[in-house]
Amino acid sequence: MRVVAVVALSLLFSSAVEVGAQVSVGATLGQSRQSEGASDVPYLGPPFGGTSVAMLGMVDVALAPQVAIGGEVSLAGTINGSQSQRVSLGVSNDFISEHRDNVFSGVVRFWTPDGEPVRAAVAVGAGVAQRHTVRTGTTRSSFPPFTSTPFSDTLSDVVLAFTLGGDIVVRVTDRVGVLASGRLHRLRDDDRQPDGVVHRGVSSTIYRYGGGLQVRF
Repeated sequence: MRVVAVVALSLLFSSAVEVGAQVSVGATLGQSRQSEGASDVPYLGPPFGGTSVAMLGMVDVALAPQVAIGGEVSLAGTINGSQSQRVSLGVSNDFISEHRDNVFSGVVRFWTPDGEPVRAAVAVGAGVAQRHTVRTGTTRSSFPPFTSTPFSDTLSDVVLAFTLGGDIVVRVTDRVGVLASGRLHRLRDDDRQPDGVVHRGVSSTIYRYGGGLQVRF
């Protein structure tokens, strides 16, 4: 998924250069915040959330002085929590869940007028998110004979994602500026299995923000 995103952004950049449009490339490093999801004890719980390091990469092509279109890659490290899952009567899985969401979006930005030392933009977009969870722990029995065996499971799927955010650029030179960005990612994932049981226990709403640089070509 990451390779596909990098290739797509590279093609967008190359096409823009060929037609002579102004291209902007930006990157920020910061934090991702995700709250707990729904609780479904004793089937699955407790829910978990947390913070992790986040990185946002973007490529824009100017369509008009105040409008640009491009692509974004929003990546984050893992968050983790201790959970328990009922398997059957008297048998359960106890494990550590490590989870991350990576978001790949097409974005339209609406900028304040050019020529000022400080510019701001509103970003609106849509794309997909890759949800990836690794569970590692043990399966144990609550009735004799008491047993405990290693347990591991991986959940990975792709869901629709919407993005809303804002950017502020403080121009250092004609081509280089300091960039501050914030993003709200809303994933179209109710975190439920077909039978209604909670799937992960992690929120489908993500907040990411950070600082970095923007370069114009």
